[in-house]
Amino acid sequence: FKLKNVLSKLNVTPLKKNTIKFLNWFSEYNIIPKGMALKLVLLSNNAVENFSKDAYKNFEPNIKDNSIKLSEEQNKSLKKMNKFNQKFRVHVLQGTTGSGKTMVYFEALKKIIIKGFQGLILLPEIGLTGQFEKKFIEYFGFIPAIWHSGISKRKKEIIWSGVSNGEIKVVIGARSSLFLPFKKLGLIVVDEEHDQSFKQDEGVTYNARDMAISRASFENIPINLITAVPSIETYENIKKGKYSISRLKQRYQNASLPNYEIIDLNETKLEKQSWLSQKIIEKVNFHLNKNDQVLFFLNRRGFSPHVICNKCFRSFTCPNCSINLVYHKNKNNLLCHYCGFKSSLKRTCIKDADCEFIFSGPGVERISEEVKKNFPSKKIE
Repeated sequence: FKLKNVLSKLNVTPLKKNTIKFLNWFSEYNIIPKGMALKLVLLSNNAVENFSKDAYKNFEPNIKDNSIKLSEEQNKSLKKMNKFNQKFRVHVLQGTTGSGKTMVYFEALKKIIIKGFQGLILLPEIGLTGQFEKKFIEYFGFIPAIWHSGISKRKKEIIWSGVSNGEIKVVIGARSSLFLPFKKLGLIVVDEEHDQSFKQDEGVTYNARDMAISRASFENIPINLITAVPSIETYENIKKGKYSISRLKQRYQNASLPNYEIIDLNETKLEKQSWLSQKIIEKVNFHLNKNDQVLFFLNRRGFSPHVICNKCFRSFTCPNCSINLVYHKNKNNLLCHYCGFKSSLKRTCIKDADCEFIFSGPGVERISEEVKKNFPSKKIE
């Protein structure tokens, strides 16, 4: 090999041995080249040189004294969480919505920061970071570093170098923040650990929750998984005794849970070609009369997820992925939500002439159409 000359030595904190070990393991476990694993750490393929101290002034960890009193149940969970904080261990904090799980792990994080260590809080969605940042500032009194794909290049450079030289103490981020070159990481928190968004399924594929547990293991530090409903994998590990667990059963200050009702479609039959039962229409009218807003939620895009011919009974499927194509009425085309394959609705029937289509099952466009028909005077988006 022809070796290139070293041009210059950068003013960068070297990568820690533990980080390098983690990256070597990561590339082997996820079957990717080592160079690609290293790329996850580097910013635009570069290491960032250190800035002057003033660049990190915004992130100074001046913890304010807060007067939030934890409940007996929260204190019990916190004690259990802090029990083995000196070395690697996985602790699951399970609690109903609104039980104050965040306050418990904020308290655990506070101890870590006071000792001079860094903390990482992983969130499943970019959309959650804004609201979460406000909650953090209210509690701690200083600004955390926010890390996700929407952050500007300049800000990312400051955060990257601040994390590597230990000036920045707390990072709140999406999946990619797991690969920042922390100088003295002391605690990882994975919030909503059950969320599917922790799985990266394009480019380098990995599960950020599992990789966070592995990184904590290489750093020999504690990791807390926070959830209302643990994932199957986490539940299995709790049963095997690999993870410790504490539970919050009461909502904070005994706040009441929202009311919900399940409508049994065996009792209230749907009209032909309709997806809203009479009972739902009555409920919606009741709330509209009170001037409330109403949200119809359906986890299916397009107009219909399944199109079939009435004569030859052939479905429209994707030639690449072998899954049903989804009909989008506003674009008047069929679309594969896996690979992006598009097709028109016109097709010659193997029986005779063109196919006669039946649209099976509802998508959001179909529900929207029906809602507009039932509530014509209301503004619907």
